[in-house]
Amino acid sequence: MMDGAGAPRRERVRFNDVSVQNQRLRDELDAAMRAVIEDGRFELGQEVYEFEEAFAAYCGTRFGVSVHSGTAALHLALRALGIGEGDEVVTVANSDLSTVAAVRFAGARPVLVDIDPHSLTMDPAALAAAITPRTRAVLPVHMYGRPADMEPILAVARAHGLRVVEDAAIATGAMYHGRKVGGLGDAGCFSFAPGKVLGAFGWGGMITTNDPELARRARMLRAYGEDPAAYPPPAAGFRFAGLHPEVMGWNLRMDTIQAAVLLVKLRHLETMIAERRAIATRYRRGLAGAAVWLPDDPPGIRHVYRNVVVRVRGRDAVRRALYEDGIATGTHYIPPTHLTPAFSDLGYARGSLPRTEEVARELLTLPVYPGLPEEDVDLVADRLRRAVETVAAG
Repeated sequence: MMDGAGAPRRERVRFNDVSVQNQRLRDELDAAMRAVIEDGRFELGQEVYEFEEAFAAYCGTRFGVSVHSGTAALHLALRALGIGEGDEVVTVANSDLSTVAAVRFAGARPVLVDIDPHSLTMDPAALAAAITPRTRAVLPVHMYGRPADMEPILAVARAHGLRVVEDAAIATGAMYHGRKVGGLGDAGCFSFAPGKVLGAFGWGGMITTNDPELARRARMLRAYGEDPAAYPPPAAGFRFAGLHPEVMGWNLRMDTIQAAVLLVKLRHLETMIAERRAIATRYRRGLAGAAVWLPDDPPGIRHVYRNVVVRVRGRDAVRRALYEDGIATGTHYIPPTHLTPAFSDLGYARGSLPRTEEVARELLTLPVYPGLPEEDVDLVADRLRRAVETVAAG
């Protein structure tokens, strides 16, 4: 760690150390990658289709369409639903920039609504108030690993004939009343970047759906616009014909070696989620009674804690104190999208999303990853408690 003046700081607790789980699975990962290297099909190899089937089954959907990234998943899902110029898509601002960017990539206009300050996800009442004749889709985000309140969101969408695309990029494995995210709306979109709940050794994403036409169109759009039913992919074997695109598509396919890595990790996903949840529980115990807002685990919700999020007054001073103590923390995703220069032209002035902005001033994300030692969790909780007390005392 380095401070603003360049002086080194000793990092006592890392924010996210993926090397721990990778070392645990080293033999399985080595064998899976070696098989891809020996086979030589690095583009849409058999492992890609095996992972699509396995991941769709895990999410409880009929189809999985692998792509290059979570951003690509969002973009192609919207395009596959026919959403484009002149359409509006309602979403939130307290997410990764890719959520709103994907709407723009599709040619549509993002309409941003405020959040419920307790769940940190889309406020269904704000969604209902934002519907216009141009609205075509709703894009709720399962934030930090906690599902959005999908029942009322889906009710609003059905009442207005809207499509629902779930941004589940940081919530793989999360559950809402017995069903996994990604299978609640018309499509679910996931990211497998290295730091996610299920992470590859590079980039990767997935669209899950029960709609065969949506899946077919997404497969076309990810690979130059060819219909894979008519023109088999490389994994099917020798192909004599050249390219025959039916629509304008992109090259957004998942690398076979990433699919092989993800197949290994998927087998261990539930164990990794259990570890994340145990870490969150330990944080709650260690911070009980402190002046810190903590996430909860309400009935019917399985939070997978890609991030353990707390809220504290004087966040920046608290974070600086933790940094001085060698503890890495984060501020995901701050500033909110509508307050970034790249999206200032959307027209949302400061104060237009008051609950989103209030949370952004206080939000702090704590270290969490499978294999994080219990003593490190206890240390973070202890130092956070002290920092909050010190800052409050002035």
